[in-house]
Amino acid sequence: MNPHSRSQNVIATVVTYRPPQGFEQHLEQLYSEFDKIILVDNGSPSQTHEMLQDQARRRDGGLILILNSKNLGIATALNQGFDWAIRHGYRYIIALDQDSLPEPGMAQALSSAYESHPQHDKIAIVAPVVEDPNAGILARYLRPKYFLFFERKRCAEEILENVSIAITSGSMYDLKIYQQLGPFRDDFFIDYVDTEYCLRAKKQGFNIIVACNAHLHHRLGNQQRFRVGPIEVRPTFHSVMRWYYISRNRIPMIRQYSLRFPHWVIYELVINSYGFLRMLLFEDHKLGKILAALFGCLDGLAGRTGAIAHAREKMLSKFQ
Repeated sequence: MNPHSRSQNVIATVVTYRPPQGFEQHLEQLYSEFDKIILVDNGSPSQTHEMLQDQARRRDGGLILILNSKNLGIATALNQGFDWAIRHGYRYIIALDQDSLPEPGMAQALSSAYESHPQHDKIAIVAPVVEDPNAGILARYLRPKYFLFFERKRCAEEILENVSIAITSGSMYDLKIYQQLGPFRDDFFIDYVDTEYCLRAKKQGFNIIVACNAHLHHRLGNQQRFRVGPIEVRPTFHSVMRWYYISRNRIPMIRQYSLRFPHWVIYELVINSYGFLRMLLFEDHKLGKILAALFGCLDGLAGRTGAIAHAREKMLSKFQ
């Protein structure tokens, strides 16, 4: 957090997996916003671990490293960072992906929105406004509208209330509420990890808000722009493996939350049908992605979770 607003109750955690060249400079930028960072690396090569250890020595306690020998998934990595913060007496934590960069003052804006809210003890998550400068996207946030319907709303005031879901990166979590709700679902590995936690929090009566004065630069997938007449289309270009996890984890999510949050499941059906169509029209590796979606659905229906089975991964990797 910046020097005039530092708090002993807030810490940041960053999850990395094979971070790109020059990640040291990215860390330097994060230190202009945060006093201390917990960095959880998910099985990067030994050269990356050596670089991170060197950075930790230079920071003299300002960089806490948790180095996993293999990729344990985003959920487990987040739980490791959150658990460290709890053991060391922190009340709030701001989660970041390795490619996310807060605008100056983001942490303070998240904290201020929380503190000024009349029911802040019921707020599980305070999210920032997420911007993808490369794709020219300013995020909109899902909210219920007339029970069965939904709206996707941008920030227009200081706080956007009653948000249904927010991405993990850039969001500030109340660790006391996290302990009540339980950890992120390790068995999801990746995809829907943040959505599941959000809906679980909402189901238990907690709130999610967006602090409209807090801004995060974050890449939303690998989106590319295409024009079809007057319409601009942005397919995500997710990898074959991401298509597997998205398709698989969607099944238990619908089973668990569709009756409680019908607006969310309608949104899911709309946005994923559109995403599948964009993939078919504009993306590469179509056959691999179709097979990944198919096998993901089959495994989801069969109740298989965790990291993808080795044989399944080996088969799908041929199509990447």
